[in-house]
Amino acid sequence: MEVRNLYEMIAYLQRGTKLHIGVCFFGNYGNELCKLPHSHQIHSGQICEAFKSQSNGYQRCFKCRNLALKKALRTKQPFGGYCINGVYEYTHPVVSGNDVMCVIFIGNVVDEVGRQTIRKKLGEDVHLIDTMETGFEHREFVIIAELIEGHIRTLLEKHPHHSTPARTLNENIKNYIDSNLEFDINVAQISEIFHYNKAYLGRMFKKENNMTIAEYINRQRIEAAKELLQNSSETVIDIANKVGFNTVTYFNKVFKKVLHMSPIQYRNTYKHR
Repeated sequence: MEVRNLYEMIAYLQRGTKLHIGVCFFGNYGNELCKLPHSHQIHSGQICEAFKSQSNGYQRCFKCRNLALKKALRTKQPFGGYCINGVYEYTHPVVSGNDVMCVIFIGNVVDEVGRQTIRKKLGEDVHLIDTMETGFEHREFVIIAELIEGHIRTLLEKHPHHSTPARTLNENIKNYIDSNLEFDINVAQISEIFHYNKAYLGRMFKKENNMTIAEYINRQRIEAAKELLQNSSETVIDIANKVGFNTVTYFNKVFKKVLHMSPIQYRNTYKHR
């Protein structure tokens, strides 16, 4: 029987619905068959993008997601709830022994309680509610989460040869960084979440990527900033905040060190017209 990778399974379960399903892996759990596009490692969808585009919306959204991740890692129990914007989401940790292998998110759902919150916050964009799933019951979330969990366990137990532990850990760390660039990410925080010694993580990451974790974080932040400078009219200060730099001075310093020009010079040269 042909092995279906995780993305194919998720696409099948989403078909005919407006659900959004995402999975975030931790530690050295996962393999090539479990790889997901970035849009299925974070909250994604028209309603989420609308909220992220608001002032400080990006930070609020990911802060809420990280709180859900931390609760899942701490309690190791499934739970459901509303995000700060009124979107309902079911969170399902997949546990092996004392470790959380990954967390499954099933969201983009609205009920009457959430609808009222969204109406207040979106104003003219309230039509985006039509892009969300309605009428889902708790048992349906449980069934979908358990199907995904079963498939993940099968992929990990029967096909371990598709990746090595070090490579998987490396990819999971990079995925976590890429999804949380706007926050104060550091090696100590990552080692706590991934349950690995800080020194070991640092050595492993540099061996796999030929750069330190801090260098990777700055590189990814600069890449995100380049895209915003080219494709948005946001100020340099707003872009610096959005991609995780504490001060615009430090942002300018790192940007110039990497690209040998200032953010303003980059925008004037490469902005899409």
